[in-house]
Parts: sequence; C-alpha cells; structure tokens
Amino acid sequence: MKIRDTGRLETWDRLFDYLINVLYYRFRQQAGYPFDSFQSEPAVRFGGFVLEEPWTDKDGKIRVRCGWHEREPFCQMGKLAIYNRTIYLNRLFLYRQLSLQIYWSDAQEFMELFNLTNLFRVLAHEIGHAILTDTNPASQKKDGGHGSEHDEISQELLKLIEISPEYQELKKHWK
Repeated sequence: MKIRDTGRLETWDRLFDYLINVLYYRFRQQAGYPFDSFQSEPAVRFGGFVLEEPWTDKDGKIRVRCGWHEREPFCQMGKLAIYNRTIYLNRLFLYRQLSLQIYWSDAQEFMELFNLTNLFRVLAHEIGHAILTDTNPASQKKDGGHGSEHDEISQELLKLIEISPEYQELKKHWK
C-alpha cells in the first residue's frame, strides 16, 4: 500500500485556492479589470482553514468570524510591489461537513452558520474585499471596508458563484 505525501498542500486547500483564484479573476474580467490591467497584479491565495473559538458579545449572542482577508507585501523590486491577497476560512465549515459539531449546543444554529450557502457567502464577501483593495483601496480604510460598494460587489460575486460550474459540482457532494 502506498501512503500519500502529507507534506503537500491538502486537497481541500488546493480546491479553495483554485475557487478563490477562478472567482476573483472571473469577476475582474466581468467588471472590466482583466488580468494585467493593474500596475502590479496581486497574488490571490487561500490561507487555509483556521479554527477560531467563538465568543459571546455584550448581548449574550455567540459570534464567530467565518472568514477574513489580509493584504500584505509579497515582494518588492524597486518601485514594483507585489501584494498577497490572502483569504482565510473558519475550520468549522469543514467540521460541519464531517458532522463534527463543536462549540454549539444548538445543532440547527451550527448547521445554518456553517452550511455550503453560507460558505460561499463568506467567499463572496472576502473576495469582494480583495477586489476593492485593488480597485478602490480607499473604500477599505473606513468601517472595515464594509459599505454599499462592498455590499454590491459581494452580491454580484454571489450571483457569479451560484451559476459557476464549480459551485454546481461542489453542491452535489456537500452535506
């Protein structure tokens, strides 16, 4: 029996790295920002599934970050700066897929927070931040980058995702 190489990027990570890149560039193409339309094209990547423990807010409601986006310099060559756009997702999406309910005593709430529909809403939200970081960086400096422009882009991205062949295929296999 041959054991697979565990030092390679895991399959889930490769899948989401692919999805993020494809959706990012499809949206840019649709919005009139094809590849090579920026002075410095960013490297867009999936940072992985990270487990973040939920917290209780001042109103007693359980809160958890489902995903987030970071922008950081990748490398600098003279005046040319290449930036990473790294998108992270909460590992609870994978746990939910594996039927591992943790942190939540309410199974229904756990299922609603970490289902496929919400996973792709989170992806649209975070890719929206990445796109606005490139097309309108000033919009990302106030209110955490959340405003009407971000809402519009996130909704357009979600529509693009829902008709994508990748989403349709993943939907067949997701619990």
